[in-house]
This record gives sequence, structure tokens and C-alpha cells, in this order.
Amino acid sequence: MKYLNFANSATNSSRPECVITLIDLSGSMNDSDWKPTRKAGAIMANIELIRTKARLDSQDSVGIIGFHRKAILLHQPVCLSHGAASLIRSLKNPSDGGSTNFTAALELAQEILFNSNKKSSQGLFSRLLSEILYETESHPAKTVRESQNGAVKRIIMLTDGEHNQGGSPITVASRLKNAGVIIDCIGIGGSPKDVDEKLLKKIASRNPDGSIRYCFIGDQQQLLRKYENLARHIRAI
Repeated sequence: MKYLNFANSATNSSRPECVITLIDLSGSMNDSDWKPTRKAGAIMANIELIRTKARLDSQDSVGIIGFHRKAILLHQPVCLSHGAASLIRSLKNPSDGGSTNFTAALELAQEILFNSNKKSSQGLFSRLLSEILYETESHPAKTVRESQNGAVKRIIMLTDGEHNQGGSPITVASRLKNAGVIIDCIGIGGSPKDVDEKLLKKIASRNPDGSIRYCFIGDQQQLLRKYENLARHIRAI
């Protein structure tokens, strides 16, 4: 299925969306070239996405993953009609770490979006490895795993650096896109040369006109506007 290169309100799309937002929590996100920090700017943008989507499309669901050397599930996908406040609370001062692992973040998003239960079929070594790469923070809000079938599945990944740990994120991204997931990638920071734009463009989805769903943003207010726009539905064609 193809999608238009802009977002529309719920009146233009009858299908709900399940959005997993991936937030870089590596050490450089604490840089203060964005006041007070890049991390704070990313959190503000994600709060804007949650609030805007809750206002426009309250039956959609959102989940949150943070990542550095491993992926951390900050919040399971939850319906915004009752879970927006819980999602915002989960963004209060998430822990950061060293390195940047795009692959772990994308793999955890895949597991959540497709309700795979990898751990139940893994051997001891694989379970131990999974525990090293993934962490889960539980929240009381009711999750919406059962309602994800039939929803438009989206991933929004934000980073201020380069992938420097783990396997190839392109392989995971290709698998996700082949399964119909729409991936937006956003680079932030002082300069586009601070991020691996070539890799992020390969991870991101393409629009029907060939344009790539990637952009670099060097201004905090522009990032807020971008996430407000991303909160709106993608219209299928």
C-alpha cells in the first residue's frame, strides 16, 4: 500500500494508527546547543505528538522506545483515549547511556508492532542476549496489542548521531517496510554532518513520488512543528 507525502486528520482516514516513536538517549543528547538539551527538545517534541494525536485521533495508539547501546521500552503502545497521560509520564527524565544502536531499537519496535513473542521460543543464551539488548519499564495503562491488527503501523526514529553498535539496521528496516510499516527518520543537532544521513535515508520509507521520509532539523521549534505534523494521519492511496 502506498501513502501520500503529507498527513491528514482522521476525517480523511478510517484506519487507526499504531505509532512507535524511537528516541535516541545516547550521551550526546545531553549537549546544550539546544536549550536546555537536545534530549529535552526531543522529549518536548514527543509530548507534542502525543497531545496532538490524542486531540485529533484519540483511538490511535502510541508506544515509546528509548535507545542507546540497547533498546528500552519506555511504554507499551496504548490507546490515546485513556493512555496519553501515562505516555507523557513515561517521558519524565528517561535514563541515557553510551553508544547508539539503531538495530536494537528497530528490532524491539518490530517485536511490539507484530506481537511476536520471541522470548518464549528462545534458548537460554538467546534470552540472556535479549535481556542485555532490551529493557522494559512497565506502566499501569491498558495496552492495545489486541487492536493493532488492521492499524496503519508507523515508526518515527529520532537521533543526533551515528549507528555504532549492533548489526545492520538496514536489514531490520527493510523487513519492516516490506511488512507495510511506514518509517520516518529525523536527524537533529548542530549540523547534518553530525548524523549518518546516508544510513538514515536507507532506513526511512519512500513516498510514491520517490522522496524519502527523512529530514535533518537544527532548530527546536521546527522539531516541535515537525512532530505536530507527524501526529496527523497518513492517507493511503
